[in-house]
Amino acid sequence: MIFLALIISILWSILSFAWAYFQADYENTTKSILIFGLFWFIALWKRWRWFPTLALSLGFCLAIFGLINDLPLVWMVSGAIFALIVWDLNQFQIRLNLLPDREDKQGMTRRRLIRIAFLVVIGLGIAVGMSWLFGN
Repeated sequence: MIFLALIISILWSILSFAWAYFQADYENTTKSILIFGLFWFIALWKRWRWFPTLALSLGFCLAIFGLINDLPLVWMVSGAIFALIVWDLNQFQIRLNLLPDREDKQGMTRRRLIRIAFLVVIGLGIAVGMSWLFGN
């Protein structure tokens, strides 16, 4: 379950940033974002545990730069939220692997994913509301 959530979150984060930067005619930045997304998938496959922290930092930098340059708020917030989700799920997966087998790992994973889904809906709802309110 976590692996599928990680793939979806990486895709959503990368595509949110790439789409916003593409719409704003930042073609080189868009290509760089897509290449970074490819490296992100390689890092997931190779199980590089340090990479989500780098990706989260880059995601926040992309979101801040995009907001400063009047890129769509919803895409910037969406990209940052899903980068944060990937980082959180990576940290959760590390802690889950340290637990003994007698623990209810599937139940913990299910509850974690449900909580994250609620937070995503709330975060994106706030971003859409702010975008609608301020006309961005």
